Amino acid sequence: MTALNRVQVHKAVFLMLVVLVQGDTQVGCVFGGSCVLPCRFQTNSIETLHWVKKNGKNVQVHSYYDDQDQLGYQDPLYEGRTSLFHDQIPGGNASLSLSRVNLQDQGRYLCYASTSRNNQETFVILTARAPVATVDIRLVNNTVTCKSGGIYPRPQLTWSVSPRPASVLQNTIEVHEADQGLYDISGSLRTVYNDTESTYSCSVQNEHSARKATIRLHPPMQSAPRSEVLLPCNASGLDDNTWTFNHDQTILRRQAGQEKVVEPEWQQHVRDLSESGSLLLYVTSSAQSEGTYRCTLRYADEEDVTHIELKILKEPSKGRLLVKMQNKSV
Repeated sequence: MTALNRVQVHKAVFLMLVVLVQGDTQVGCVFGGSCVLPCRFQTNSIETLHWVKKNGKNVQVHSYYDDQDQLGYQDPLYEGRTSLFHDQIPGGNASLSLSRVNLQDQGRYLCYASTSRNNQETFVILTARAPVATVDIRLVNNTVTCKSGGIYPRPQLTWSVSPRPASVLQNTIEVHEADQGLYDISGSLRTVYNDTESTYSCSVQNEHSARKATIRLHPPMQSAPRSEVLLPCNASGLDDNTWTFNHDQTILRRQAGQEKVVEPEWQQHVRDLSESGSLLLYVTSSAQSEGTYRCTLRYADEEDVTHIELKILKEPSKGRLLVKMQNKSV
């Protein structure tokens, strides 16, 4: 080997040692939350630190040198959303904290750290996801509806009916792309059985998350005006429990291990809430108390709804009451 060739080999080896490249790290971040992109370098006096997004062109995300942040060339998309762990940089931690994660943040990031000994490149691939947070299920006019929103990636919706199969019922499913690239999904199931024996379940899922909602139809109930009625529910006493009226009006909430919180307009009507979640309610006239009551139990990945239709009996008119009294006197 000639002297020139030996010099070229030494240069190549030197360049390999100067830039240390690690494999890509996969990081999943929740939409709207905060996320840490990890990067560590050999502990030395750091001279320069750059975070760059590689999306066909270099997008400046965050820079640090001269012992302070340098954000003069930071892309506006990242303004006010990035930070470093300054107290941990001397120990080799160059990780980037990114807040208010959105779908535009997805991609491949380069962490370039220059120290007195070498330069190091670390690549991080960020993927964003918006999990299925809630599933709303309800029965209106013999149609069971189910909906969820703010989901990414694109979700799917499936029905199950017990004891009858959902395939015999008329159903429709719609998916829409909403704001910021998230998805809303809804489905409806037209019931063909006029009974309270069936239980309807709706599952919404994508590759990262899943959630289920089940509605159980209680037989219709009746109550006289200005009297108490017990609306049944089947909680364990440790479940998150919510009672609503006509779907959207909250009566009370009870989180696991805490006291119930009754809405002000219902405080004169709520008599008690049992450990099982059953509601003892004082009802007044049909105009105020007649309608749909729902007991919703919320678990880690499921909602369980008991649907009750309450009818308030009519009071006898004064004329009929007078006739009865006269007949008795005769």
